[in-house]
Amino acid sequence: MLIYIVRHGETNMNRDRILQGSFDTPLNADGINLAKITGKAIKGIHFDEAFSSPLSRSIDTIKILLEESGNTNTPINLDKRLQEVNVGDWTLCNLDDKSNPEYEHIHQFFKDPFSYLDVPNGENVYDVMKRTQDFIKELAKRDDDKTYLVGTHGFAMRSLLNMFYEDNKNFWHGHVPYNCCFNILEVKNKNISLIKEDVCYYDKDSIKDFYS
Repeated sequence: MLIYIVRHGETNMNRDRILQGSFDTPLNADGINLAKITGKAIKGIHFDEAFSSPLSRSIDTIKILLEESGNTNTPINLDKRLQEVNVGDWTLCNLDDKSNPEYEHIHQFFKDPFSYLDVPNGENVYDVMKRTQDFIKELAKRDDDKTYLVGTHGFAMRSLLNMFYEDNKNFWHGHVPYNCCFNILEVKNKNISLIKEDVCYYDKDSIKDFYS
């Protein structure tokens, strides 16, 4: 059993360093194009079933990937457990706005989510880890010979994968997952292992890191 976990394509709020969280924002033109390029690059991989966060930037990324890779008949299931972290009162805050009285707290949470758990009216890292990891454990119980595509978000992806990291206190594992990058899990005899990390199926010159 193989599980391809992908982060959605670029949005304007990624580009402008605005906290989207669980706010629903669409892919921008670059995000659509990157998803198309990625989909063409993974042509030949057959996906038996797909899952997605219910947010449109994830759904549309999954739809494009399936269409461009020749998997137009693959069913897509929506699962709220794959949704991005709810950043509560910080939703739509600009990461560079030093006039925001919450600026220091936002950056503390962003740099090390384990160090700041009191997100006002939102979720903390343990909330997101629980729901995303519950999802992947449930899917892994199938332990079949199929290949699955799972669409999610940057924070949610790192939360889901945290259980596989040797240093699981290093939340970001070096960086926010790049748009349309994949992490691939293999399930054998009920054991789940991370076999490929942060794979981009497009030219390295196209990688954008908005959060470095």
